[in-house]
Amino acid sequence: MTSTKVLHALRALGFAGALSAGLAVAGAHAADLRFAADWAFQGPQAPFLLPHENGCYDEAGLDVVTDRGFGSGDTITKVSTGAYDIGFADINAMLEFNTRNPDDALIAIFVIYDGSPLSIITRKDTGVEKPADLVGKSIAAPPGDASRRLFGLLAKANGFDEDSVNWKSVSPELRESTLARKQADAIAGHAFTGYIGAKAAGVPEDQLVVMRYAENGVPLYGSSLVTRPGFAEEHPEAVKKFIGCVAQAFMESARDPEGTIEVLAKKDPLTDKTVEQERLQLSLDWSVATPWVVEHGMSNVDAKRLADTTRGAAQALGIAVPAPDTVYTDAYLPPRDTLKWSAE
Repeated sequence: MTSTKVLHALRALGFAGALSAGLAVAGAHAADLRFAADWAFQGPQAPFLLPHENGCYDEAGLDVVTDRGFGSGDTITKVSTGAYDIGFADINAMLEFNTRNPDDALIAIFVIYDGSPLSIITRKDTGVEKPADLVGKSIAAPPGDASRRLFGLLAKANGFDEDSVNWKSVSPELRESTLARKQADAIAGHAFTGYIGAKAAGVPEDQLVVMRYAENGVPLYGSSLVTRPGFAEEHPEAVKKFIGCVAQAFMESARDPEGTIEVLAKKDPLTDKTVEQERLQLSLDWSVATPWVVEHGMSNVDAKRLADTTRGAAQALGIAVPAPDTVYTDAYLPPRDTLKWSAE
C-alpha cells in the first residue's frame, strides 16, 4: 500500500481528524521524540517503521527517531536514564525495574501485547500436550528468561509443583538448537521467536507444540510502550499523537503484512521476507489482536486483570506488589474510537 493510500486510510478511520486540533502548534514546534524498540528490527518490530513511511508522524507534527532495542531490560534502562523518551518493553520487566529503582520508575502508557508471548515450546515426541505434562521433564532457557522466571505462575494455574521440572541453563542462541537436538524436552521463551527459531533449528513444523501462558491460565499483559512519568506529563500531546500513529501502524500491519515487511526490507535488505512475515503474523495473531482487543480495542486494559496479574507477577519475581495505577495509565491515549481494532 502506498503512503498516499495509507494516509487516506487513516483519514477514513477518523484518526487524522482526531489529531487536527493540535497540528497547528505541533507543526510550528515539532516534537523531538526518541523511541527504542525491544529488539532488532524483525517482523514483530516492523510496525514501528510504518509511521515514518506512511507520513503519520509528519502529519501529526512529530519528529521521531526510532532505534532498535537490545532486550526489554536494556530498553527500560535507557528510557529511565533519558537516553530515549519512550520504549517498547515487557510490562513485567518494568515492574521489577521499578521496584529496584523507585527513583527512576517508569509507567506503561499503551499496551500492545494484550496477550503475553511467554511460552513453553516442546516436541510432540516428548508426549507433552499440556503444561501439567511437564512434570519430570527438562526445560532449557537462559537463567534470566521471563518465561522461566514466571514459570511458577503457569505451574500454579495448572495444578503442579514448579520444582517438578528440571531446568537446563543455556545461552539464548543455543536455546532452540537444544530442543532440536533433543538435549531438552522443552524450551522457555517468547512464543513466536521460539517457534520460528525451533523450525530454523530443524524441528519439523508439525512436531512443534507451543503452550502459551496466555492460553493456559496466565493472562499476563505483555510488551507495552513505557516512559518516564515526568516526560509524559511535560509532553502529553506529543505522547498521545505518538501512540495514535503506533496504534494505526499495528492495524495497518494486520491489513497489509506483506507491505509492512517490504518497509522492513527497505531498512534491512538482508531481511528474509518469508520468515519475518510469518514472525509478524504470529505476533499479531497471538499477542496483539486477541479476542479482547478485537472486541474492545487496543489498550483497553481491564482493571481487575491488571491488578490480578500484577500481583501474581510480583509474587513470582519476589518483589513488592505495586499499585496498579503506578503500572499503567490511560491518560495519554488518543480518542478511543481511533483504537478500535480495524484490520479489514
